[in-house]
Amino acid sequence: MRLCMVENANPHCVGKRLVREKLLGPEIIQMTSEKIDLIRKRLQTAQSRQKSYYDNSRRKVEFEVGDMVHPGFSLDYYEPLKIKDNLTYEEVPIQILDRKDHVLRAKTISLVKVLWKNHTVEEASWEREDEMKSKYPELFVNEASTYK
Repeated sequence: MRLCMVENANPHCVGKRLVREKLLGPEIIQMTSEKIDLIRKRLQTAQSRQKSYYDNSRRKVEFEVGDMVHPGFSLDYYEPLKIKDNLTYEEVPIQILDRKDHVLRAKTISLVKVLWKNHTVEEASWEREDEMKSKYPELFVNEASTYK
């Protein structure tokens, strides 16, 4: 059904009223096809505009090992990722940056802030200390002098 506006026949009522009109067979198919074409054209226009914005702001940049790419991130830590057959890779921690205790109602959880290989300091994450000690004990060798 389609809603159409028609002039109100009553001279005392100023305005318009809604009338329901049935669309049959080819009319509804034609109207739907026109709407789909309009939507496609608008999507193409939007995609073209976004591509243009992206292309105008893109530039080629090259770095070498030792260059400071981002504050707190040097390419000295960078190594090519070892991608597995299932297209995954293992995150490798390189340093403990900080430590804190997270207090719950009846329990305290010790957390450590971990800097991961191929990530910036801003991307460091808080992890459970007990889990990190069991998986990566080498990170905690000199911990007594650093945080106590």
